[in-house]
Amino acid sequence: MSGSAQHAVVISPAADVGPAAQHGIEMLGRALADTGLDYRNEPLGTAIRRPQGGEVCVVVGARTAPAITALEEQEWLLYNTGAPGPNGFYLSMLPGRILVVTGGDDVGVLYGCLELARLIAAEGGIPWDLEAGQTPDLELRGPAIGLQLTEVEPPRQVYEYPITPDRFGWFYDRDLWLEMFETLLSQRANVIYLWSGHPFASFVQTAQYPEALEVTPDELALNRETLAWMVAEAGRRGIQLFLMFYNIHIPLPFARHHDIPLHQPRPTELTSRYTRAVLTDFVRDFPQVGLYVCLGEVLQGDLYGTEWFTETILPAVEDGVAAAGAQAPPPILLRAHSLDPKPVIEATAGRYPALHTEAKYNGESLTTWNPRGKWQRTHRYLASLGGVHVVNIHILADLEPFRYGAVTFIQRSVRAIRHRLDSNGLHLYPLFYWEWPLSPDKAEPRLRQLDRDWIWFEAWHRYAWKCDRDADDERRYWTGRLAGQFGSEAAGAAALETLEAMGQVAPRLVRRLGITEGNRQTLSLGMTLSQLTNPARHRAYDDLWLSHAPAGERLEEFVATEVAGGTHIGETPLDVVEDAVRFASRAQAAVDAGRAAVRTGGAEYERLAGDAQAIALLADFYDLRVRAAVEILRARATFAGEPLAIAGRLREAVSLVEASVEVYRRLAGLTAGTYWYANSMQTPQRKIPFPNGKVYGHWQQCLPEYEAELANLRANAEILARGDLPPAVAERPALPGRFRGIDLTVHAGGEVFEVAEGKALFDDVDEPVVALAEELTGLRGVRFAKSAVLGGEASVEFSLAQDGHLLVGYFKDSSPTWLQVPDLETNTHADERGGLTPVLTSAVTVSWNPAVDVHAFRYEAGRHTFAPGRGAYVILGAVAADQEFTGRSVSGTEREDSFDWLYENPIRSMA
Repeated sequence: MSGSAQHAVVISPAADVGPAAQHGIEMLGRALADTGLDYRNEPLGTAIRRPQGGEVCVVVGARTAPAITALEEQEWLLYNTGAPGPNGFYLSMLPGRILVVTGGDDVGVLYGCLELARLIAAEGGIPWDLEAGQTPDLELRGPAIGLQLTEVEPPRQVYEYPITPDRFGWFYDRDLWLEMFETLLSQRANVIYLWSGHPFASFVQTAQYPEALEVTPDELALNRETLAWMVAEAGRRGIQLFLMFYNIHIPLPFARHHDIPLHQPRPTELTSRYTRAVLTDFVRDFPQVGLYVCLGEVLQGDLYGTEWFTETILPAVEDGVAAAGAQAPPPILLRAHSLDPKPVIEATAGRYPALHTEAKYNGESLTTWNPRGKWQRTHRYLASLGGVHVVNIHILADLEPFRYGAVTFIQRSVRAIRHRLDSNGLHLYPLFYWEWPLSPDKAEPRLRQLDRDWIWFEAWHRYAWKCDRDADDERRYWTGRLAGQFGSEAAGAAALETLEAMGQVAPRLVRRLGITEGNRQTLSLGMTLSQLTNPARHRAYDDLWLSHAPAGERLEEFVATEVAGGTHIGETPLDVVEDAVRFASRAQAAVDAGRAAVRTGGAEYERLAGDAQAIALLADFYDLRVRAAVEILRARATFAGEPLAIAGRLREAVSLVEASVEVYRRLAGLTAGTYWYANSMQTPQRKIPFPNGKVYGHWQQCLPEYEAELANLRANAEILARGDLPPAVAERPALPGRFRGIDLTVHAGGEVFEVAEGKALFDDVDEPVVALAEELTGLRGVRFAKSAVLGGEASVEFSLAQDGHLLVGYFKDSSPTWLQVPDLETNTHADERGGLTPVLTSAVTVSWNPAVDVHAFRYEAGRHTFAPGRGAYVILGAVAADQEFTGRSVSGTEREDSFDWLYENPIRSMA
């Protein structure tokens, strides 16, 4: 018993408590009132007044409060659980009926009040035997909310959305924000990261550049009012807002007014002046908002990131702080994405006192709780710099669109963040980021992610607070939480087992089989046979298995080892599909077993069961296709030109693929009634399994492609079984003829030359072209001095007389001396002009240099600048906009050796 019924309570707050602590004191008062206790507030002086009569004095204040300091000096207040650090709290009933609620800062005091209010409610009064203290493991803890949409708004690109009620009605919904703030407070989360491309032109109109404003005057006033309200209400709950922005993004009206491209890869005097002006004004008006800076993507961060940060961003923030008269500068979070952050950090030389860092955890998926390799080294380096280093749980492309509540996986991940990555911050993406606040479930009314995915948010925040918790205690805790949702302990236990097992499937599949774990791939929509057996053609992202997976083998390595009779190392593709099927089966069994015990939330339980069924079908689909891929790769490895020798393996492969398509057909039928779409990013950036996330956003849209692939495989296998070779292999196709060149005028940078055998691709060395694709012969290209561009930077200003494609030659070498093809893993804008997939491979052979692949980038008629970044390359001409590209391999053997012809229509090949 509390024994508190005989005692009135005096709440004595320190004079300097901030808004968060004051909110905690109000919560404490409500808890006392709810238990029937009399209480009153009495300001705390510099010394403690012992309570009179039967009163209990609750002293509330941070450790810096004079009265709390006095208690420490008198050794009246001793910290048996350790003195509270940032956001930490300490509760202790001292001799003399003095109950101390203190914290390492104002937010820590809030959390102390929150904990005491919970104890009062649980015990029915003041707890007399009380000593408790905690400091969170991670200093920053909270979710990302995207001011983003699922589709782009041409001529704007991804990320670029003015903040208006018609685009983001939820942003102005104060009841929704209050609900979210209270939810995050209950989870002791202390930050919200708001993501946008260039949000400032929606919140301030700078006097220097009034033309940059992207919203109407009424919308501007509403936005400013809303943000100011959010800052205040979030702050009362211990939550700081961070506003994320990309560089260099500029408003569309500003770009049109000054007749400059919307995207700027390098600083200019104009863009620097504008950015400095608008950022200064924003910081002046909203000095409490943290800034979250991405120096990569559009801006070529490795070349210009240091200059932009130190000469534009930091001066703007410093000017804004001075103009606001702020006591403390807003924190700046520097994103280590698409650039090496070390030069930027070193260049600041301690100039800014609140500079922190951020980097992704598993790239853009959840793949393993043990990231390793260069990503682990990056995190440890950033964490060693002294600021808060935040780990970003980003995008979750492999988990879309299903529920995720594998709390053990999450706990292990946070342990890795703290103990292996040495980090002390969490940045958590929602499971369906691009369509916040709605989930993708087919339900009326639409489900909210805040409701559907409550366990996702709560689990990450729980372990960000304390990650080293006892496994049995955690099982009991989460069983109880789910029992509260579904009405019985048995149903809660079944739901937990379902979520734990389901949550193992996607991470295992993507890390061993995937092409990428980010913007390009929707794992739940499957993968083609070419993507499994010839991943190099689809530009597989090697960090996926070198850093974001346990040690192990990819499919091609696995089969090569099998054929050679070698010993396998680490996790294999067959391991992951066997594990996926096992875990998926366990999830289905658990959810079925718990159905009879469900008393409440029956509709959501059935949606959970639907997810378990879909994930089980997905596991079966991958299992069958991986086994088919093994047969195809074995056939490829042993093929010596005799069709009958591989016919048996291909028959087995066809049988397995037939079974996989039948499973996929069931998956498409199931999800037709459960999900609107599989991927939240419904843009052309999504290319795996099929290009364009809107055209191929649902399983039903993908099913015909898998059926066509099966028909082609079956037809080619039948030809081989007759002892013949398919036309794609037996007959070398006729050359398509020369590309249709268009006028290309060079204004600056590089030298125009004729593309032909015997010509040099660089103007200062005699390294002639010895073999050339017929398509390129006779085009007018642009070359540079090799001594200047090898490892350096080359750009060219050019004009096209009509719409067309600029043909860029990339040397096939991964060393930094050569320009690398842009990739969506590090730059969401990489494909805005196309060009990621080569239109000719091994198209040019040059003495003493790597072979050259050709990529085509779309450009409108008019003047342009091509500034791709560091490394040597060559421009091989410009061709008409309607030029058809075959993507053929000019070397002659690459395509045949890849076996990709198995998946192509043999009749079309003959044509």
